[in-house]
Amino acid sequence: MNIRDMVMTVYRGGEPEKVPWLIYDGLLPRGYFERRLRNMGLGLKVSAPVWRVEMPHVRVETRSIGNIVYTSFHTPVGSVSMKQRVGLQEGAGASWTIEYPIKGLADFEVIEFIAEDTRYIPDYKAFLDAERNLGRDGVVFVWAGRSPIQELQIELMGYEMFAIALYKYPKEFERLLRVLEKRADERYRIIAESPAEIVNGTDNINSVIVSPKLYEKYVMPFYSRQHRLLRKHDKILENHMDGKLRVLKDLIAKTDLDAVEAFTPPPIGDLTLREAREAWKGKIVSLNIPESIFLEGPHVIRKYIVGILKEAAPGDSFMLSITEDIPPTHRENALLAVTSIWRRYGKYPIKIED
Repeated sequence: MNIRDMVMTVYRGGEPEKVPWLIYDGLLPRGYFERRLRNMGLGLKVSAPVWRVEMPHVRVETRSIGNIVYTSFHTPVGSVSMKQRVGLQEGAGASWTIEYPIKGLADFEVIEFIAEDTRYIPDYKAFLDAERNLGRDGVVFVWAGRSPIQELQIELMGYEMFAIALYKYPKEFERLLRVLEKRADERYRIIAESPAEIVNGTDNINSVIVSPKLYEKYVMPFYSRQHRLLRKHDKILENHMDGKLRVLKDLIAKTDLDAVEAFTPPPIGDLTLREAREAWKGKIVSLNIPESIFLEGPHVIRKYIVGILKEAAPGDSFMLSITEDIPPTHRENALLAVTSIWRRYGKYPIKIED
């Protein structure tokens, strides 16, 4: 059974030959080490779009000064701007937003205009090219774009302005949210008709920023609607939930998702794999190995992965993965340690003696 077949077997509720072991394509630099790991069985999880974006009435200006990128969006109803730091050290991501587009109530109208002016045009070429290039060495999925509540938090407002807007401008907040929902619904309709089988909600669910109240009011209904649509087209819906989830555990169990992706157990998360699997019966758990473990050295890493596989046993509805940045100076030893343990104990059904 090749890597793609093993992954899709898990997504479709079957029993794979081995528990899939995957890494996001962009987190594994190309070269001899990548080739060595992939020859040992590590699979790639590759993202590709199924649309292109047009904003016919929005003019975008970008300028760079040092490692700061300034972006302005000009519309007939006004302008907004944002500021990002780029050129971060390896392992810290591509950019960091230091000034968000929405800084006050006056910016709501402009963002509404931009959202309403945004057009998503179905375009499958990049996705089909990615599938052809990857072959059976992993799976290609589509990022659906964040749920509206997380789009506001992470992309448009930042957490401070989000909190202010939620409580100080509830009417305007809800209106903007509805506009963003319309655009999100449009994306999901395109995905439903696309060749993509695996759809990722693109969130970063963390109870530190998404309380149970917010989750129940805004996240659950959104994914319920999208899941109903995608189920008609035989798609798999997963969401990126890489934060602390203990207080959201029971709500996640009730959320219409096929898989909880990027689930991160302690010491970074606050919910063990055993607790998650007990709570989320019927859902796939795609576990992200906590980055801090990679700082501990090969012996600790091997012991940790053995413990995870014991909790996952027999291994049904489970995948092992890397979805977050790895400390670059520890990448080689860490991934070799995980892969060696996976090769030894990852066969389904998992059997590890104490």
